[in-house]
Amino acid sequence: MKKKLIASLLLVTMALSLFTGCAKTPKADPKVKALLDGKKVLFVGCSYTYYGGVVARTADTNLTTDLAGRVNDPGYFYQLCKAHGAEVNVVDWTFGGHSLRAIFSDKPCSVRPPCEGKTPNGHMEFFTDRVYDYVILNEVQRPGQSAEEIRDGIKDIAKMFKDANPGVKLFYIVHNGVYSSGHSGYGNEWLKSLSLIEKEGITILDWGTLVWDVATGKTQVPGGTQSYNKSSFIVSKEPGDGYHPNLLSGYIFALMTFSAITGLDAVGQPYDFCYKEDHEAYPVSLWLALDYFKETYYRYDDKETPDVNERKTNFIEVFNSEADMKGLQSLVNTYLADETNAWEKYITE
Repeated sequence: MKKKLIASLLLVTMALSLFTGCAKTPKADPKVKALLDGKKVLFVGCSYTYYGGVVARTADTNLTTDLAGRVNDPGYFYQLCKAHGAEVNVVDWTFGGHSLRAIFSDKPCSVRPPCEGKTPNGHMEFFTDRVYDYVILNEVQRPGQSAEEIRDGIKDIAKMFKDANPGVKLFYIVHNGVYSSGHSGYGNEWLKSLSLIEKEGITILDWGTLVWDVATGKTQVPGGTQSYNKSSFIVSKEPGDGYHPNLLSGYIFALMTFSAITGLDAVGQPYDFCYKEDHEAYPVSLWLALDYFKETYYRYDDKETPDVNERKTNFIEVFNSEADMKGLQSLVNTYLADETNAWEKYITE
């Protein structure tokens, strides 16, 4: 599976111009239109997807358990497709704190709102459409299971989608929460399961290891001008959090997914849709306005510092650096093409 990605990335060359601060929107690409125009793309999982803006969380989305209220999502993945002239239907089937097992269940769910009292027959009662062209699975903590048990659970989910559409392409996410504080319950078994899942024909998308490697200094951003640490990629939602992705790591997630599907070089892809200075006029979702996100989700870091610009994250500065964004995009290519399974270096005996 990875060899195919390598071949695609090597064969495709794109003459996309870079820019200062934001990427220029490329011309519509016929390959992207052929692959994605009119297609249905499902993002399913937990808050590791919507906190980064891959899908655009809104108040309505957050409160509905109904599938009809979660279609036509305008988040980062959709914006990448739209920039190339492809009109896709992106479905946000994400629920905070939920494992995939809880989401694909016919048992009552009371994990947290909006589920309490609304899902007496589980989430599957509302999941009325199972025919998709691309499905991206994002898992929350799964302690106490063997690698084989985790793999078997994913196989069952994959079978459900393959039965509905034999041509569906499935992806399974490695996210930063595997390594972040507060989520030690993943452990070696979750990491070991990834190679087993890959053998089932499911593509592993390893954006989390990329982010964690850069955040902890194991990997340098080629040509980068910024200093990177955990706060460059991980949001401080509240005291004791420190594991949810911010909008920079969310863009990396969306870009890796886009490049994996299309085979396009990640370098030179647009991100002008990420940066909007005036959040009051932001047309997609207030959630995705960078200044609003920084002001709202890093506020506890500097209780005595009301100035949002002095709070302890530099993800907006990274978005504003052409050199750093190009370097991060090149790392997306590197981690997509990695045959060594980068996450395995974190497995301990």
